[in-house]
Amino acid sequence: MATLKDIKGTNVQSIAGDPSNPIEGQIWYNSSARVLKGQTATTAGAWASGTNLPTAMKLQGHAGTTTSALIDFGGVPYASTGLTFEYNGSSWTAGGNLNFSRQYIGGCGTQTSTLAYGGEKGATGCYGTTFATCKTEEYDGTSWANGNDSIIDGGAVNLGGTQTDAIEAGDSRAPSPSYLNTYAYNGTSWTAVGVAMNTGISGLRSECGILGTSTSSLIFAGGSSGTSAPYTNAGESWNGSAWTTVGSLNTSRTALGGAGNTTTGIVFGGKTTPPTAYTGATEQYNGSSWTSVASMSTGRENASGNRGTTASTLCSGGSTAPGGVVTVEEWAGAGASQTVTIDTD
Repeated sequence: MATLKDIKGTNVQSIAGDPSNPIEGQIWYNSSARVLKGQTATTAGAWASGTNLPTAMKLQGHAGTTTSALIDFGGVPYASTGLTFEYNGSSWTAGGNLNFSRQYIGGCGTQTSTLAYGGEKGATGCYGTTFATCKTEEYDGTSWANGNDSIIDGGAVNLGGTQTDAIEAGDSRAPSPSYLNTYAYNGTSWTAVGVAMNTGISGLRSECGILGTSTSSLIFAGGSSGTSAPYTNAGESWNGSAWTTVGSLNTSRTALGGAGNTTTGIVFGGKTTPPTAYTGATEQYNGSSWTSVASMSTGRENASGNRGTTASTLCSGGSTAPGGVVTVEEWAGAGASQTVTIDTD
């Protein structure tokens, strides 16, 4: 009978942990965990534990293109904050603080060219609102610089695109009502596009998510931050001039995360029933319909989803009763390499 050494040319290694860069087909004995492990490819996509945030975060903004260049900022470790953390694929490091501490902040772009806008309960409202703010900031990979204020107070905003070409829609304000209108940022100033989303909930569509660019975006689900308001499973796509209703999610929810674009999107987490029914449900979008896939280990709302893809993204922080969480989960789509424990029974 052929042995592993005969087939692969090596024996099973004993390692105090896992190898730093295993290849598919590799098998080793993790002497610390006392289990046999191997590297294989996913068949349908799966979540795995990532590196924890330095501090528990929720209601934070986020940007980035892959799991190797992410950024989380603002939010609530204990109160509204200006903290910024950068992720390189394995560890988090502190970046420059925001100029205006806030939570519910919107973000888009890349780690070295990030746009942050809106938010609540920190920066002062510009147009008479109690909590929401019009403040805009830009990040260059090191520090935040103040941009021109928006023409509205954003509140809990949904932002898509880049630092120089972004759209925002379906935001919430306190105490004023939320708006379905769309606004654009060109790298210098904000303008009203004059187009509203199709689906509102009691006159609003806050705490949803938006993916893509200023001319090709997907906005999904949402609902009021209140404890008795309904939530939606609605999805809409943006083509640069109009919103069109598309396939609905399988799970109605609010305050969820997501990544991808209008043809290959992924959403995860959120709250399904007020006030504290948190979910880890994950769904993928193929351009017309949503399919339920593997759920996260920890259900949470207000989680940070990056601007990655359906094949590679992560969920950082978020909230469960009574507060924020520090855990991070990484999503690897079908065909991605993953480490598994081998059952020897």
